[in-house]
Order: sequence, then C-alpha cells, then structure tokens
Amino acid sequence: MAFTRKELQAGFRIGECLIEPRQNRIVRGEIEARLEPRVMDVLVCLAERAGEVVSRETLNEEVWGNLVVTDQAVTNCISELRHHLGDDRAAHRVIETIQKRGYRLLAPVQLAQAKLPAIAGKRLTIANGLLLLGIAFLGIALLAAAWFRWRAASAPTLTSVAVLRFENAAGDESLDYLALALSDETATMLTQSRDLAVRPFDYVGGDDPLAVARTRQVDHVISGRYYLESDKQLSLAIEAQNVLQERVIWRTRISVPAGDLLTMRGRIAEGLRQGLLPALGARSAATSGSAPAHDEAYQLYLRSLAIPHQPQLSERAIELLERTVKLDAAFAPAWDALGSRYYDFGTWWGGSVPARQKSLAAYRKALELDPDLITAARSIVTQRAEAGDLEGAYLDARRLLEHFGPGADTHFTVSYVYRYGGLLEDSQRHCELARNHDPKNPRLRSCGYAYLYDGKLSPVMDYFKLDEGSYFVHWATVLYSLRVDDRAAALHAARLASDEPTRRLMQPCLEGAQGAALDAQVAEFISHWQLSDDPETAYAIAPMLVYCGRPQDALQFVDRGVDGHYCSYPALDRDPIWTELRDDPGFQRIRTKAIACHERFRRMVEAHGGV
Repeated sequence: MAFTRKELQAGFRIGECLIEPRQNRIVRGEIEARLEPRVMDVLVCLAERAGEVVSRETLNEEVWGNLVVTDQAVTNCISELRHHLGDDRAAHRVIETIQKRGYRLLAPVQLAQAKLPAIAGKRLTIANGLLLLGIAFLGIALLAAAWFRWRAASAPTLTSVAVLRFENAAGDESLDYLALALSDETATMLTQSRDLAVRPFDYVGGDDPLAVARTRQVDHVISGRYYLESDKQLSLAIEAQNVLQERVIWRTRISVPAGDLLTMRGRIAEGLRQGLLPALGARSAATSGSAPAHDEAYQLYLRSLAIPHQPQLSERAIELLERTVKLDAAFAPAWDALGSRYYDFGTWWGGSVPARQKSLAAYRKALELDPDLITAARSIVTQRAEAGDLEGAYLDARRLLEHFGPGADTHFTVSYVYRYGGLLEDSQRHCELARNHDPKNPRLRSCGYAYLYDGKLSPVMDYFKLDEGSYFVHWATVLYSLRVDDRAAALHAARLASDEPTRRLMQPCLEGAQGAALDAQVAEFISHWQLSDDPETAYAIAPMLVYCGRPQDALQFVDRGVDGHYCSYPALDRDPIWTELRDDPGFQRIRTKAIACHERFRRMVEAHGGV
C-alpha cells in the first residue's frame, strides 16, 4: 500500500525501526539515531515509492532541488540508511541497488499509528486470548530473530592487527634504527588494505604483548627479528600470530645484501601481499601510488622513522626528511612524514604558524603524488579546521568521504570538522558511524569531546578509554571528572600524567590549594598553553582554570578559541562546566560571537547539502 508524503511525515515503520521524519530520528529498540535532514528526505522519498525503483535523478531533484551535487552524495545517504536500518548492500533485505537505474525499498512500510483491525461483535474468549498470546510470542520471536540478523549484518568486519617493534637480534647498534623503521613500513603497507584496522606501535606494548592484545581485543600481532649474517646479508624473519588461538598463522624469512633496503622493502611488500593478507582473510592491498627510487633517500627516510617524537629530536627528523625529499622528490610517504614532523613542531614545540604552514604544504605534496594516501588527506582536513578555515576543511572532508568511502577514518574526519563548527549532534552521528566500522580504534578517542561539550556525559568515557593509558586520556579524564564533580578521580588521573605545567597546576589545585598559593602555577600554565594555535585547545583547557578559581583567565581562553573560529556554541549553553558563569557579561559577549560563528558554519554546510 502506498502512502503520501504527508502521511509518512507523521511517522512510519520499516521492520523493527520507527522513523520520525519531523524529528530526523530513527528508533530501533533502545537505540536512537539522529539523521542529517537530507538523509531522512532520501528515506521518505524511497518510502513514498516503496517497491518501486527510484532513480538517482529523482532523488537529486526531490531532495537537493536545484543544488548541484555529485552522485556520491546519494551513495553516502544510502550507505548511512543501510547502517541505521540494519541492512547491507550484499543482502538487499531493505534497500536494493538496481545497477544503472537507482534504488528500491524492499521492506514493507507501515504507518506508525496503524492499528490492528478490531474483533467486531465478539467477546474475548479464553481461546481467542490464547491465540492472541501465541501471536504476541511469535511476534517477539520474529523481532528477536530480526535483531540478531541485524547484529550479524552490522557487526564490523575489519580484522585488527598490531605490528610490534622488530627485534635487533644481533644487537648491532648500527642497525638499531631498523627496529622501528621496518615495523613502521610493515604497518604502513598493511594500512593499504581496506579490510584491516592497523593499531599503533605502543598499543600492545609491554613484556606480554599477547596478553595486552587479548585485553584490547586485537585479532593478530605481527612481530619481526633481524640480524646481519657473516656474509653481509641482512636477514629478517616476520611472523603473525592469532591472539585468541595463540598460534602462528604465517611467517616468512627475507635475506638481502646489507644496505640494499630498497630490495628489502620490495620483498616485505611481496610477502605481505602473497602470504600474510590471504592468511588474515584480507584483500590484497592496493599498490602504493609512490615508491622509493633512491637508495640514500630511502635510508634517510627510514632513519627519520626511528627518531622519537620528542621536542629536542624533532629538528633532526625534519633535517633527514628534507634531505630525503630533495633526493627523491616523488616519494609521497616521505612528504607525508615531513608533514607530520612539521605539524608536531608547529603545534607543540615552538614552531608555531610557519611550521604548520610547511606541514600543510608537505601534506598537499604527498597527496598530489599519491591521491590514495589517506593519512595525508585526513591531516589536511584537521589542519585546516585547527587553522580556522572551516569551509575549506568541510569541503576537503566531503571529498575525503567521497574518494575513500565510508570508514572509521573518513567518518571521524567529518566529525572533527563538525565539532569545530558547533554541529555537535552531527559530529556525534559521524563518530557513531566511525565506531561502527572500527569499535576499538584509538583515534576515535576525541569523539568524547563532542558529547562532553554537549552535556551528554554517559558516552564520554567510552570514547576516551579507546586510548587508555595515553597522555590524552589522562587529561581527558580530568576534564570529564570536573564536569561530574569527582575530585578524587580527577586527582588520580592528574597524578598519572607526566610532570609538566598542566600537572603542576592541577595536582595542587585538586589537592585543595587555593588563591595566591596557585599564582605561580597558573602563570606557568597560561604561558604554556598560549603557545598553542589550536582554537579547540583553548576551549578544552579553560575549565581547569575555572575549577582552580580563575574564571576570567578561563574566559580569555574561550574568547581566543572563538576568535580562532572554534564555534563553541551550543557548548557554552550545554556544557555543565559553565553553569556558574552564564550570567557574567564577559561570558555573554563571548556567547554572542560563538553563536555567529556557529550560524555561519551551519549555513555553509546547508548550502552544500551536508554529509
């Protein structure tokens, strides 16, 4: 039976899902999701023609009107709808793709207010009652079966892999740099497979990496050991272990002339492609669009990978990478690594805006050489957001999603930009989509801020704990604990952090020091964080000053963040940390600027159709 758009707007059901178009909401059991308005419009358009093929042209005309959009905009909407409706493209249980024609809604549509026909002229007998009870139990069973099918269909299919630091088996100090360099290269090659979630090196560190991997639900651990043989051959053994079964599923041994690291790289890539990926059940990684072609340049690049990300060593790493790209200007990963080093130097270690500009230029060069280098693409987006170029960041995030498709990295990058623009619910939606693809991805940790600033505290620590034990999580836990007034938890987390200006303020503050006793620590804290160019950081650290009795200093940081185009509205209205300051004239002035920032961003997003 066909329903009019007006009837559908009042609410309808597809299977176990209740769709409420006027609220842009889908409810499935206890799970509630908010949709972008255009995504909901696509669903209503399909529901209005349930059982019929709806062309892309029709969807474009009815949903976007005269606005010119790419085909990917429709594809993204369909992908998101399938996620929320418990469908997938292969099964075609709910939305069917008709090649070169469009889409068809297969599942039956019922109005939300529809009622069962009345049993006229009869009193409810015991038999009738038992019959209805049986029908009710059957319905519950069918719903339960549907729920389990949905769980199976929507469960993430990525296989998680952690690459450990390789072992220098002979203890040759001249080869120490290869311990990190070769493991980094192995991890980078594996990230090219869309079926794998590759974890950072320190994710499963320690004396018993398998035990840590089990705790963190990593599927496989990859380790390696290398040594120099007497005949000047460099030998490398790599193996992969299934964590739960504690068994080796693949191993290889590679031997090349010492110093011939280009050949070593090629042999590693071949072994992964032909051996490890099939053993992991993953599709072969796409061939990188940029490979090293110069021996000396590649050795310099590997040596840079082994240098820790520390202030006093960053300039040495930059020097090596500058020499690398001068010798081999077409090697995209070297430009990508140079972008990362310049970003760290500019953000944390005094390089400021000039270093960040060099970082952005390096990332753009990397992406020009290799358009499939997602690390460079997502870094460009986040840097543009942090620099206050929200429109450029948003448009780049759209292109990222269109080029690479739905995934943890792409949805997270979109969520990042939305958070800067103050569209917190949209940021949360993309965080949920990202986590559906890769539930244990530690990069999703900062999604917790999209909820924290929105006053939705219950999901916050679930995201923060994705990177448990890190510097980020120590201070994120403090900021969460301040909102829930848990001084003991905040103090415990602060004591775990390294000794630097933030700890030197927060530990005595949380221990009860007040007033003039904190003057020196506050001055050091402010001086330290004034070096940061990231406008969100200004908003993030301000609550510490509020808690330590310096509200006006806190407002100066918030004001600075808004001036840097971090649109802290509606956070200023919803974030519980500001409850006692909302009547302050300075606060109200900042709020007015934040609203204007938020509205500019919102109108821009709407003009481009949203994602």
